[in-house]
Amino acid sequence: MQFLLKIDQKNKANQNNFSKVERLREFINKFRLVAKHFIYVKNWSNKKIETNPCIASSVVLPNSRFLDIDLGRFNLKIINDSHPLIIQVKELRQKSFFKNSKTKQSDSDEYDKFCDHLVVIDKSVSNDFVVGTYRLLLKPKLLAKQRFYSESEFDISNLLASNNTTLLEAGRSCVHEHYRDGRIIRLLWRGLATYIINNRVDLIFGCASFPSSNYKLFIKQLSYLYHYHKTPKSLSTRPVKKLRANFNIMNKNKIDIEREFRNLPPLIKAYIRVGAWIGPGAIVDSKFDTTDVLIVLNSKKILKKYAQLSFEKIH
Repeated sequence: MQFLLKIDQKNKANQNNFSKVERLREFINKFRLVAKHFIYVKNWSNKKIETNPCIASSVVLPNSRFLDIDLGRFNLKIINDSHPLIIQVKELRQKSFFKNSKTKQSDSDEYDKFCDHLVVIDKSVSNDFVVGTYRLLLKPKLLAKQRFYSESEFDISNLLASNNTTLLEAGRSCVHEHYRDGRIIRLLWRGLATYIINNRVDLIFGCASFPSSNYKLFIKQLSYLYHYHKTPKSLSTRPVKKLRANFNIMNKNKIDIEREFRNLPPLIKAYIRVGAWIGPGAIVDSKFDTTDVLIVLNSKKILKKYAQLSFEKIH
C-alpha cells in the first residue's frame, strides 16, 4: 500500500506540473492574441537600444517595419519597393498627382527604394487593388545620415540637429478618387500610428501641397498658417531659396481664422487637427504644379487620436 501511495503521489505531482505547463501555454497564447491587435510601449522614446550605430538595420526593432492587418473588405499592409504591389502604388500616385498628364509613366523617384510603403487594398475588387498609400522614410536614432525628399524643397537642418531623435518622413500620400470619403485616410493614419509606435518615432515631417503652383492664390491661407500654426523656433525650417514663393505675410488682424482654415487642402487640415506645426514659407513645385509647405508633427499628438490599434472591420 505504501508503494501504491507513493505512485499515486508521484502521478499527482506530475499532473500538477502538467497542469501548470498547460496554464502557462494558455496564457502565452492569449497574450499573443491580444498583442496581435494591440501594441503599447511605455516611454518608448526614452528606452535605450543596445546597437551598433554604424548599422542602420540594428537600430530598428525586429519586425518593427512589418504590418499586415486584415480588416474585412480592406487589407492594410506595408511593402517595400521590390514587392509586386509597388506597380499599383506608383500607378495610383501617377493618377493622383498628374491627373491631366498624357504620359503612361508611373510616379517614381530615387527615394522609393529606401522607403516603406503603407498601402490599403480593397479586396472586394481584387487582391491587388490599391486604394490608398503613404510613403515612409525612417531615420532611427544614432543613424548618422539619411537623405530625405523634403531636403530638395526645405532646409530641415534643425530637425536633423539631434542624433538622439527618431525621424519619420511621411509623403506621397494619396487616395483613389472613388474612395475619398474619409475611410481610407483614417486607415492610413492608423497604420501610420502603428508604425510610429513600433519604431519609436519622435518627429514626423513631410511636404503637403496646395493644388496649384500659382502661390498667389493661397496668400491668405499661407498667412493664416504662419500666424497660427508656425513651428517652434527649435524646429523651424526654411524654403530652399531657388524654389521659395516670394510673398508678403498678411497682417494677423486681417485674417478670418475660420474661413481660412476651411479653405485649406484636406490633408493640411487633418494635420492641423492633430496638432501639427507648419514651417514658415512655401515653395513652388513646377513638376507637380503645387505650392508646398512643410508639416512637422510630434508623434505623441497623432497617437492620441489614431493609436487605437484594435482595428474594427470596415465593410
